[in-house]
Amino acid sequence: MDMSQPLDPLARTALWTASMRAREHEREDRLFSDPLAHVFAGDEGPRIMEQFEGHVQPGVEDPALAVRTRFLDDQLLRLDASGVRQFVFVAVGMDSRAFRLEWSPAVVVYEMDRPALLSLKEDIVRRLSVPTRCARVPLGVDLLTDWTTALLGSGFDPAQPTGWLVEGLLYFLEAQERDVLLRQLTSLAAPHSSLLADYVGQSVLDSPAMASWRARMAEQGHPWKSGSDRPEQLFEGFGWDVQVSAYGDPGADYGRWAGAAVAPGVPGTRGRYLVAAERR
Repeated sequence: MDMSQPLDPLARTALWTASMRAREHEREDRLFSDPLAHVFAGDEGPRIMEQFEGHVQPGVEDPALAVRTRFLDDQLLRLDASGVRQFVFVAVGMDSRAFRLEWSPAVVVYEMDRPALLSLKEDIVRRLSVPTRCARVPLGVDLLTDWTTALLGSGFDPAQPTGWLVEGLLYFLEAQERDVLLRQLTSLAAPHSSLLADYVGQSVLDSPAMASWRARMAEQGHPWKSGSDRPEQLFEGFGWDVQVSAYGDPGADYGRWAGAAVAPGVPGTRGRYLVAAERR
């Protein structure tokens, strides 16, 4: 994969995520189908994945990414079926849902992320002439500054109920950065909009079992910076009615979670969450 504009360390994690989705796609018992994932991962994605996981064998990897992807797929399609026609994917990375999910007619997906990452993604999409299953609007923005102006200028309608997806992002932000982002997002969320996200517990993040993992992430330039042991309270504080599922709960298991190592080397550890919220 040729990158005329090198990706920063955090943007490179999108290639890692795509590589994990490609691995899931190859399983006979896959939880979702993502035929574009291996293309979006390129050659670098598997290298990053192996750097953090070592030699990967089918059936022994942490199932969190597969469970998270399937859970959020199901939630997005539920919103579509309920009549939501406007979606915003925050820090979209190499997500391929605009290309692979069966969206209803008239759905628009706004994809936001770093300009260099989206430029790479657009190059791949153009080269392969990949058809979308919805209207797709990519927006290169800095999510730590004013991204709302770009979104509003792209055709986004803040008066419409919207499905917001914040996947694989919040723990890379300081608590203050997280709060600013959620405040900005909420300011554009009409009543009955939905917010889907994942997060990690602060006590798990601070646990001795996670120390080596966090150190390795920091060494590579993309540390995990924040968490919350009360995600319900966090999102409710911004005006959302919240349902939180821990990985392994009914509806967030998919037959994969029994005995899973959630934190490296710690079987059965809780404290990683999937959030589905509705704007009051």
